[in-house]
Amino acid sequence: MDARLVTLLLLAAAASAPLASPQLDSAFYKTTCPDAEKVIFDVVQNRFKQDPGTAAGLLRLVFHDCFANGCDASILIDPLSNQASEKEAGPNISVRGYDVIEEIKTELEKKCPGVVSCADIVAASARDAVKLTGGPAYEVPMGRRDSLTSNREDADALPGPDIAVPKLIDEFSKQGFSLEEMIAMLAGGHSIGICRCFFIETDAAPIDPEYRKNISAACDGKDSGTVPMDSVSPNVFDGTYFALALAKKMPLTIDRLVGMDPKTEPVLKAMEAKPADFVPLFAKSMEKLSVLKVLTGKDGEIRKTCSEFNNPQASSDTSVIRISSLNPDQMGLSQPGAAKPAVAEARKVAPGGEEEATKRIRNAVKLTKTFVNEAAAKVEGGVVVNKAAQIQTPKPNV
Repeated sequence: MDARLVTLLLLAAAASAPLASPQLDSAFYKTTCPDAEKVIFDVVQNRFKQDPGTAAGLLRLVFHDCFANGCDASILIDPLSNQASEKEAGPNISVRGYDVIEEIKTELEKKCPGVVSCADIVAASARDAVKLTGGPAYEVPMGRRDSLTSNREDADALPGPDIAVPKLIDEFSKQGFSLEEMIAMLAGGHSIGICRCFFIETDAAPIDPEYRKNISAACDGKDSGTVPMDSVSPNVFDGTYFALALAKKMPLTIDRLVGMDPKTEPVLKAMEAKPADFVPLFAKSMEKLSVLKVLTGKDGEIRKTCSEFNNPQASSDTSVIRISSLNPDQMGLSQPGAAKPAVAEARKVAPGGEEEATKRIRNAVKLTKTFVNEAAAKVEGGVVVNKAAQIQTPKPNV
């Protein structure tokens, strides 16, 4: 693809405004909760000062929420007794930032109870996180409402770190993003934060030999170790991603693949040559992401607690198979090399379904990297239990 054509495409993409719901408004809380945005920013800023990795966590959180059936805070819901939630999906096992969102919600409930939605908090906190890392300011109109459902299956299909480039392009296209917007979001999201060694596959795509030595030394055979996504400026939003991806000096397979794929490589080269075009494109792409399939008006609800539906029973679906897992932090997985015993179970509330339940638990085991002694597994009244299961490590913060 001609570099001049790529540049024109970048400018055209940056100039196109996202199609926001007419019920979203930047002044939505002006009279009902005038301090809402200040409260959100203050909490995010305080957390960022304590841990710069908070920014990458919040950026990943909004992506995982919005890409799985819209920006509706469905990712925040804890599993119910008879229904798995998005939080339990394999791609979301190690998502960070839940506690930041809950802290913001608690503060807002003190000032204006029942007014600010969790979906708005997720979208606005990601915007503020980007700003704190030196990234561009972008508009996040308010007025989203929170979902009444949260289904694991919606999040299981999120793009993984080793997805093929054509498939990645297709997934973004389904959400309405152009190739250039996809690259901008990938570059912005992967310019900050860390990657857990567990997800680094040095043989899955070409990699710079010296860089391979460096990350091998940093990981030292430990899956729980971490390396920076951007080895040059890990906590600063900038355009170094392009040079690193093109040089095959990124830990994740997908980043090295986009640096050499015939469709994506020219776009990376164009953005590397003109980083000033990348920044506004990223901002516009994030604006577009933050309004995907939002609930407004009387749809959904305004949750009192972000991790719970206001009426859990009414929101549950008893025909859904439940696959539950312990929170990595509760299992001590925040400590390097830690691993605690876990009990994995799958239940289908509807009559029968033991064969399907068995299939689902084995799939869950694969997704969460839970290692199972299948001989110890047994079916008891439709419940598949394996007490020999151990979760070795959470997934990477990417």
